[in-house]
Amino acid sequence: MLPTSLLQYNINVSSQRQNSNISVVKENISSESSDDKSIINSNSPHDDTSTSNSEILNRLYELSQPERKLILASASTLAVTSSITLILPWTCGYVLDTAILEATTTSDQQFSPFTIALGLFGLTGTAGLGVYARSLMLNIAGNRIVSRIRRRLFSSILTQESAFFDQTKTGDLISRLANDSYFIKSAMTTEAVGGLRGIVMSIGSTSLLFYTSPKLAMVSLLSIPPVFLMARVVGRKLKKKQKNVQSSHAEATDAAEETFGGIKTVQLFNNQELEYNKYANTVIKAHDKEIDVGRLKAAFDGVVHVAANGSVLLVMGFGGTLVLGGELSAGDLSSFLMYSLLMAGNISSLSGTYTEIQKSMAAAGRVFDIIDRIPKISSPLNEKDTTNNPFEHVESISIKFDNVGFSYPTRANVPVIGPNFSLDIKAGENIALVGGSGSGKSTIGLLLSRLYNLDEGQILLNGQDISELDPSIVREQIGVVSQEPLLFYGSITDNIRYGRPNATDEEVEEAARKAHVTNFSDTLPEGLETQVGSRGTQLSGGQKQRVAIARVMLKDPPLVILDEATSALDARSEYHINQALKTMTAGRTVISIAHRLSTVKEADKIAVLKSGKIVEQGNFDELIEKKDGSFRRLVEQQLTG
Repeated sequence: MLPTSLLQYNINVSSQRQNSNISVVKENISSESSDDKSIINSNSPHDDTSTSNSEILNRLYELSQPERKLILASASTLAVTSSITLILPWTCGYVLDTAILEATTTSDQQFSPFTIALGLFGLTGTAGLGVYARSLMLNIAGNRIVSRIRRRLFSSILTQESAFFDQTKTGDLISRLANDSYFIKSAMTTEAVGGLRGIVMSIGSTSLLFYTSPKLAMVSLLSIPPVFLMARVVGRKLKKKQKNVQSSHAEATDAAEETFGGIKTVQLFNNQELEYNKYANTVIKAHDKEIDVGRLKAAFDGVVHVAANGSVLLVMGFGGTLVLGGELSAGDLSSFLMYSLLMAGNISSLSGTYTEIQKSMAAAGRVFDIIDRIPKISSPLNEKDTTNNPFEHVESISIKFDNVGFSYPTRANVPVIGPNFSLDIKAGENIALVGGSGSGKSTIGLLLSRLYNLDEGQILLNGQDISELDPSIVREQIGVVSQEPLLFYGSITDNIRYGRPNATDEEVEEAARKAHVTNFSDTLPEGLETQVGSRGTQLSGGQKQRVAIARVMLKDPPLVILDEATSALDARSEYHINQALKTMTAGRTVISIAHRLSTVKEADKIAVLKSGKIVEQGNFDELIEKKDGSFRRLVEQQLTG
């Protein structure tokens, strides 16, 4: 019965690793150390993404440095828990031999196995406290590390240029933030310390095997070399397969995110079944790959289990012959079997730890692919050069497009602007850009805001090449009201204050009044504190545009880009907004991207675009007089419908 009891004990001990995440944190862990903050705020990009396990482990070690004391302290509990576990088999063997001796001989000394068992129970209680402390510390350290990784990853995502987001699915980024970063937690805490426990226990039990019977120990270790050789082969395959699994889960997340973002369109076209099938197919694909990974892991675990237990059975058979030959006592064989079971259980545990760490390595590789990416346009999040600001205290800005050529990175062979696109805009001038869809009007605003790099040429603001200026300084001079403005979840006040976060309540209210936001907000129970919903879904199109205009008014930039800013307004609202825009844009440089005659007539100059090139320039009266002119044809098409 002793081997069976020890096997149950070993199972209970092994399960401690699986339950080590379950703990109650009784201390406030919200404060971060200065080392933690320096890691969060520092980006150390590399030209090549980290792919090898050694590189990934080095990066994970760097990220775990602020929690090294907690992790080391949790690992130090192994000295207590492992020692107590290793004492039990020897004690059991001693009790068995002594009990046999007492039963076969006459002695005045009274031997009490129950007293020894009671003492051992006290030791196991001490080990339980060690397991509790280890679980608590690993839980705290693990959650801090995951939080740090997510913040650093989110920081890196925010620093990327617009072209990166054009080429990367939103769902993939969310998957890396939510799923991949959490996978890393186990590799750096629970699995790492669990692996250390497995190694310590395996070495300890193996040493005691040789101490008990060197001959029998050699027999029991025959299965270990093939197992480790197989682990190396399986580990490489597992890492590659797991990376494919994570990518498939990212596709499923992207499908769900896209559906939720356009749920009204889905409902209007009755395409719920189509979207369900699309998501279901991606999930099934991901789960099929997950099952493939599980199949490989299960085969490896099965082989390890057979090898480990086969070794125990070999020891039982060979050890029994040694007992019959008088070379080994029954107690020693019992201890040896228990140590063999400990070794087998921990080797099996190490195989599980190894496969879990390989999965975490795959997830970490995906995370570091983003963290290590060097943005092609610098971001103000981590570094901001405010020493070279040529636009301080200016009220208007001159603009010069000099032989500009541009194609979107996703369609590099399709020119959108140029080649040799040139345009001069004087400081304080109001210019209207008109043309058909796809002529490049909105792209002009994107290039001016330094959201993309030019393929050729340069853009000058007050004679300064914007490619030589900090992008944040360039963007501080520009206010944009787009055709479909984006509002963030929060109140109307929150969205207006987004234009200048340090603005006072009075300034926000003044901007709202000038943009005629108060015309509709005063009719709402909570006024400007009314929640707009995700992406502003609780407001109409015209109301969203008024909030967006108020946001730009609050920012008060010297250069304003109006991309069909009044397209969603009725005639009365458009009149009031235009009056407000006249007040706001007085003396400032204005670029209006518009089709409406009311907007175009107010412009000092009109530039007609076609296929990314200017085909006509002049004021309204000059261009309307050209009978075969492009502008006149556009006006006639609008008037005739």
